[in-house]
Amino acid sequence: MAPVLLHRLRSVFRIAGCFCIAICSVLYVQAQDKGKPKFSISGDMGVWYESYNLNRWPGQSLPVFYQPRKPWNMLRYNFSPVFSFGKWTVPFNFNFTALQNNFITPVTSGKQSLWQFITNPANNFGVSPKFGTTEILLGTQYIHYSDLSTGDLGTFGYGVNLSPGKFRFKFFQGVSQRPVNYIAPTIIPPDPGVPGAYQRNHWMAQLGLEENEKYFVGFNFSKAKDDIGSVTSAPQLPVTPQDNMVVTFLAKANTKNGWNVQLELGQSFHTRDLNTPLSLSPVEDFKPFIESHTSTVKNNAIVFALAKKKDDWEAGIKFNYYGSGYYTAGYPFLANDRMDYLANTRFSIINKNVNIVASAGQRLGNLSNSSGTGVNRQFIANVNVSAQVSEHFSLNSSFNNLGYNAADASGYRSVSNEFSINPVYNWSTASMSHMISGTYTRSQYDETTIIPPGTTRNNTQTALLQYVPTFFKGKLSPDISLMWFKNIAPPVDLTLMNATASLGWKAGKKFNVKSQLQYNLTTTAPFTANKNVLLSGGFDWELYKRLTWQILLTGNLYHYGTELPGNTLTPPYAGLPRYLESTVRSSLNYRFK
Repeated sequence: MAPVLLHRLRSVFRIAGCFCIAICSVLYVQAQDKGKPKFSISGDMGVWYESYNLNRWPGQSLPVFYQPRKPWNMLRYNFSPVFSFGKWTVPFNFNFTALQNNFITPVTSGKQSLWQFITNPANNFGVSPKFGTTEILLGTQYIHYSDLSTGDLGTFGYGVNLSPGKFRFKFFQGVSQRPVNYIAPTIIPPDPGVPGAYQRNHWMAQLGLEENEKYFVGFNFSKAKDDIGSVTSAPQLPVTPQDNMVVTFLAKANTKNGWNVQLELGQSFHTRDLNTPLSLSPVEDFKPFIESHTSTVKNNAIVFALAKKKDDWEAGIKFNYYGSGYYTAGYPFLANDRMDYLANTRFSIINKNVNIVASAGQRLGNLSNSSGTGVNRQFIANVNVSAQVSEHFSLNSSFNNLGYNAADASGYRSVSNEFSINPVYNWSTASMSHMISGTYTRSQYDETTIIPPGTTRNNTQTALLQYVPTFFKGKLSPDISLMWFKNIAPPVDLTLMNATASLGWKAGKKFNVKSQLQYNLTTTAPFTANKNVLLSGGFDWELYKRLTWQILLTGNLYHYGTELPGNTLTPPYAGLPRYLESTVRSSLNYRFK
């Protein structure tokens, strides 16, 4: 394993070294030809630290009634300057921590290797030097080509973007998922184990023609393949090594009179498990990029949008189709086997004092009948109205509806409605201004089934009142808010009351103090209320020119009501449990320009 990782690292560093030599050579030639170029640095750099502490009463009990929410210590570094040298710009994006937490791959057991550290999605190590129409991509990059190819996944690797004239060429190769060995869970001692993951190698490319703000037409390619040999202990089911290839055609155009059109046609070839044998009657191969296995599927997707935009109105339509086998590793959580169509509009009336944004459409699911027979239907609609009634009074309101009907024997049907209204009143005196804002939201969600028969309802109401005074010449900036929340979903009856007071104080030209106090009462009938006090305070201090120090201290004291009696714990506890959690968060940040 170590020689393989060392070989990969050597390859990456060789490429990075070649790029650096090329950059230095060009800069040297440029300096010789044109004299000393102008040099500047922008961006920022800093360090961020958070300490977390938790005390529980009782301290030792089963079950554990409250788990720690954060790591005990977290240290994070940020280095994001942009170097400009003549026609060169070199932005850096280094943002990393030594901890292994991330949302894409499971944590490793023990210490991370260097390769696991730099490919951890929680860390970013990216450099993107640009000279004229050439941009070089090194390290962690978030490559977005289109909605059907790749876009929201951090990948560690290298690539280039070329844009001479109207010609566009982009390429990137890297690792979008790091390797993690499988470790089985154990009962004694209790250990959840590590699910494991294969290293996923990713290749992306785009080839097309573009005129900025007018049109783009071209092809996108995305290839991702798991390396079975990247782990010494293979992950267990349902984790399998996969292979994916996507090709899309993308066309976009904008006209001078306000028309916008976009069309993307995609086709994916996806192998769910590389351990399955090659297919005797395969899905059509796309060699040399992918071979067909018995677990390989092939399908298509379409994205189409057409809109007409003017200064005071807009109207458009959208259509999306994702076949049941359409999958792209660039969007690993994309839902397929569905079709959406939507009409939307935006316009102003009454001398532009009332703005309306609305949309309506339908989503059709289970088009392939893979989850039972029949097509599932969802109705989608929303309306937002914003009105400036007078110089001091404005009113905002919104309505959203989502309906769902299943065509199978369950007879499942759901309807979700939400209405919100937000009046705002402002007035001023010679020394200060006042703002009072109120928001009321009501949500109703109903579910009905025939097998088994029954209807469940979930009704939620929220009311929020806020007052914000602003002193024109004062150094204080307070605000106060009250909130009431009610949720009824039989047999649950939940009520939440919240009062919040915040205060900011400009203690000096370079020193600002901020504080906040919250008090919460949470009642689940028929039990007594849980009580919660949260206090936070801190400051922002400009130590020297562009160097800023920030610190924030937070304490959260929570007392349980009768919903968690102490005598239900082992060993029994006399009274009601409670806990106190506290955090100390500090950061030092320097702005280059």
